Amino acid sequence: MTCLALPAAMALCRPVDEVRSGVGLSLEPKFDGWRCPVLTGAGRLWSRHGTDLTAPFADVARAARMLPECVRDGELVAVLNSGMVAFSRLQSRSGRGPRPGEDFTVHLAVFDLLAVGDTDWRPRTYEQRRRQLLEVLQEGPALIRPVPATGDVERALRWVGALDGVEGLVVKPNPPYVAGRSSGWLKWRRTHTSEAAVLGVSGRTPATQCLVLGLPRGDGCGRWV
Repeated sequence: MTCLALPAAMALCRPVDEVRSGVGLSLEPKFDGWRCPVLTGAGRLWSRHGTDLTAPFADVARAARMLPECVRDGELVAVLNSGMVAFSRLQSRSGRGPRPGEDFTVHLAVFDLLAVGDTDWRPRTYEQRRRQLLEVLQEGPALIRPVPATGDVERALRWVGALDGVEGLVVKPNPPYVAGRSSGWLKWRRTHTSEAAVLGVSGRTPATQCLVLGLPRGDGCGRWV
């Protein structure tokens, strides 16, 4: 039985404007999904805020029961049948769970290990946790896989865009797992900018209002996209 009170408090990232590198730092892809601590063996899932996600993601929970009892930290990712990642599909599971005919599959991308059985692994270094995480997930179910990691910045940057659904990178130091923003974890997102014209405002109240933007089509006819 796990030694942690669940759901356990999660390590959080501090956003940065550029990718950091250095000795002892590890870089991982940041997938476009939902943060999800999981208790494998028992097959229990939660959101970062403590909401029980076991029923909505019963397919991932079933896969988690095939693994030894561990507390893991990861990200739920919805993958369309076409292979594209679709963040919005995760919301379709809320209150309903898996349904026949869905055009997507939910995977759990695991990136850290908090406990193995009744042993708390949070005081151990990232390198130690990473080795154990890979060992426990070896030949595990296809729905639950470890994220890749590297100390090479150039290689990590190639994941952004090359691996579908990767919106940026998480940079981790080697110290123990610490909850909250004292973790030392850094998050870099690739941003895309474009100039647009404000064509109007929709909605009747401040809470529902949004801007209607237009991009010139570039055909010389003054039309907008």
